[in-house]
Amino acid sequence: MYKQVETFHRKSKYLNNYNKFWVLQNSNPIIHSLNTINKKKNAKSISTFDFSTLYTKLPHDKLVKELSEVIDFVYNAGNCQHIVISKYGKAYWATKKPKTSVSFSRHSLKSAVKHLVQNCYFTVGNVVMRQAIGIPMGIDPAPFWANLFLYQYEQRYMTQLIISDKVKARHFHSTKRFIDDLCAINDGQLFGEIYQDIYPTELELKLEHSGSHASFLNLDITIIEDRFVYKLFDKRDDFPFAIVRMPHIDSNIPESIFYSALVGEFLRIARSTLLLDDFKSKAKELCQRMHKQGAHTHATKRHLLKIISYHPEDFNRFQILPEALVQELL
Repeated sequence: MYKQVETFHRKSKYLNNYNKFWVLQNSNPIIHSLNTINKKKNAKSISTFDFSTLYTKLPHDKLVKELSEVIDFVYNAGNCQHIVISKYGKAYWATKKPKTSVSFSRHSLKSAVKHLVQNCYFTVGNVVMRQAIGIPMGIDPAPFWANLFLYQYEQRYMTQLIISDKVKARHFHSTKRFIDDLCAINDGQLFGEIYQDIYPTELELKLEHSGSHASFLNLDITIIEDRFVYKLFDKRDDFPFAIVRMPHIDSNIPESIFYSALVGEFLRIARSTLLLDDFKSKAKELCQRMHKQGAHTHATKRHLLKIISYHPEDFNRFQILPEALVQELL
């Protein structure tokens, strides 16, 4: 259901140039928005917010109501009236109810969601209690429930705003949210003024950063000369103690997995960094850490050059030859 809602709004935004779906699964859409704005050198402001009471304060009646509306929206989108779960755990649409596989009709899915929301039990000592408020934590659909619940209020507000004030609605073109963390880019500080008109009163939203600098997900973002300069942010770097990161080559794993972890992190740093100097700083730290944990220089060089050749689009902006880059890092 989440994927279908996301696909609908991705196509809708392309046609209408309005952003009614703010939900993220990773930082890639944020990076895409920052790069798009940077091409015009039009970076103006960035603000981040945090829902401090999202999982703990949602009334069950509101949660069930909003999720039921999402279910209706999804089922009304086509002629298929059954979601079938294959024996391999894959979900797909079907026009008829299958005889052997598990399936959900609109009604049975609403009943299943309502039951799961309202019948979550836990124990403290010898006491058994039922959770009467908030999203049950630790179950698989919890993040999707939180996202879709907030999405309902966001798209409802945007739909009304597009009708009443199209210029104001365009201010939220680059607003993004990852579950309970929200980032407003180039909105003229508008979101901080109107968020209370969007979300239910039970939710408490706190401003974390505002102005020319913010950290969001795995990104540290600063406005410099009308551009959003972003680089990888890892809060573990500020811990006052050493942390074991990445595997050791003498661990009980194949050597190929060790080097796969190295190049995976190397690629993540490249995708999350705009400037060459920032990239080299983080990438050097990675190479030094992996060298101490058993990486061989020749093998490291070979794997890094291979990943650059596989993903040239993530390294082209650094404007340096792969061989020269790897040589500097090692």
